[in-house]
Amino acid sequence: MKAMIAAVLLLSAGAAWGGDATSGCVICHGDRVSLREQGAEAMYLDPAQVDREVGMNGKPTCVDCHLGDPKARDKVSAHKGMLAPFLVAAGKTLKGQAVPRAAVGALQPLVPKGDGMNSMIPNGDPQKLEAAGIKRIVGIQWHDRDPDTMAYAPKVAEQTCGKCHGSTVKDYNRSAKGLTKNQRAFRDWTEKQPGPQNCGMWPGQNEELIRSRTAIPYTAAMNGAMERSCNMCHASCNDCHFKPVAGKGTHAFGKPDTPSCYGEGRGSICHAGPMDRRRGAGYVRGEYAFPANLPQGAHVKAGLECLDCHKPVNHQFGHLAADDARNACKKCHAAIVKAVAASKHRKVDCTSCHITVSGAYQYTFWGQGHYYGVETPYGKHKEYYGTRDLPTIIKNPAGRWIPVKPYPMAVLNQTKELGPTGLLFRAIPKRSVPGNPKIGEPLTFEVSRKATDVNDAYIVVGTRKDLASGNNAVLWIQMDKLSHAMGKPRNCGSCHDSSAQVGKSEWSFFEDRDVTKPFAGSYTIVADNNGIRFTDVRWEQPSLAPNRKLEDFAPFAVLPATAWDVAGINFAIPYNKKRTDAARDELGRFLAELEKKGDSSKTAELRMIAYHNLAMAKKMLKTMK
Repeated sequence: MKAMIAAVLLLSAGAAWGGDATSGCVICHGDRVSLREQGAEAMYLDPAQVDREVGMNGKPTCVDCHLGDPKARDKVSAHKGMLAPFLVAAGKTLKGQAVPRAAVGALQPLVPKGDGMNSMIPNGDPQKLEAAGIKRIVGIQWHDRDPDTMAYAPKVAEQTCGKCHGSTVKDYNRSAKGLTKNQRAFRDWTEKQPGPQNCGMWPGQNEELIRSRTAIPYTAAMNGAMERSCNMCHASCNDCHFKPVAGKGTHAFGKPDTPSCYGEGRGSICHAGPMDRRRGAGYVRGEYAFPANLPQGAHVKAGLECLDCHKPVNHQFGHLAADDARNACKKCHAAIVKAVAASKHRKVDCTSCHITVSGAYQYTFWGQGHYYGVETPYGKHKEYYGTRDLPTIIKNPAGRWIPVKPYPMAVLNQTKELGPTGLLFRAIPKRSVPGNPKIGEPLTFEVSRKATDVNDAYIVVGTRKDLASGNNAVLWIQMDKLSHAMGKPRNCGSCHDSSAQVGKSEWSFFEDRDVTKPFAGSYTIVADNNGIRFTDVRWEQPSLAPNRKLEDFAPFAVLPATAWDVAGINFAIPYNKKRTDAARDELGRFLAELEKKGDSSKTAELRMIAYHNLAMAKKMLKTMK
């Protein structure tokens, strides 16, 4: 009977699965009855349906993508060397490490079950999880990852995707994303450029240097936990192109879209991390944002995809200050772009006016803490989630005024010192960075990045020695460029009624290894012609978790109130009250005149142009019938 069912399945499959009708993969996974008897019906696959989902005209066979041995008839031999998605687990025995789906009873199809960053993560079998010493499943990784380091594995991609897409895979394997080039160039906390930064120092092939800079013991286990955490954020081929969708199948592929840029529901990875969880002006927001009640931008509401504005070429996505996204504005806002280009605001980035609230980190501190339960001197205490009411506007190296979110940061337990730097835009001096040949990376590769390639800025405040530990603490102000969540503009007076910029941050913190219950606080940021100051700093008294000290995760509570204040840098916005009042009156008179014309698409356009270039709007009004 089973043989008859298998034969019928194979015959009905036709040219499916690359015409490999004798494949053990098809014989076993196409036999629903046999799989049901083995308690693994979730692993049943209809060969013809899989071929339709893949959409590559029957070209790849099972082993082209999964490897393994299609001629073997027993499970162990057939699965030897086979690639499959795996889960990332954390608990008593696994510290952010790989675990097979079968081991935790999670063989159901991996598809999103709703919205949000964790919608695809399976619950697993509670009994199997407990027996394996696993507290929770924290993510999913696809086939082209190295299960030891969680890194994208170029060698695996060449063996699989590269069979049909050889040049494309080679391009990606040499690209900034494929090699995580820029992030891996951060090697030393106490280096002026590229400087200390929010994501920390790259741990891969960097353990000895980090250990030499650390005032307390730093072990291989600590380094490994941090490396796995870092690697999970950076994209593989499947992260972008594999498109499992509930109700449509688990073998679909296609162009990257917004869900795939945000991790497709597999955890806080890809752009869900740096954009929504860190910068706080992410594109998607919603369930990806911290806090979750931040307003979504107009573009995501309108259904624009990431690639509508960001255009990769040969898998190179440009840089953080690339012109491609800004130039994309012309496609929908041609008249406004033209008006701004001919106005006094031509050097003001659109985002400076059209981002009005940011969220996510309001503080971040690297101190004694943990990664997936591994205690380390480099725990990242980032859970100060909250809101910043207005960005701070600064001038970038190209002379454009851009919005940033300044917030205090520190790294503790250092042996070296780093002195004050003034305002810097991140650059990477040319250097050779070690790769990981075990997974197909080159032994070394070159990295460099100009200050004009990025819009992120920072100010190193300096090194302090007055914490209770006595170890050096490097303090700096992180100034992340805000780019998304654009909508109705900020009030003109918020820039032009004073030369000083004032904003307020409010936050709430909870991480159960640091505190036993949430605590909240706030501060005010003042940026003017004499620097930047964090004033009116308030916080509730935290209830410490066992074996945790306040300085580990909240050094602002034990350092002087002025610890992050920096003088001598001009953050003032050009201000002339007489000129501002005159311009406001002139605009008001024009809008009143326009109101008399009645509502129409033409007057609506003129109203928008008037806010961007009043002189142009006046000329257009004269020609209006």
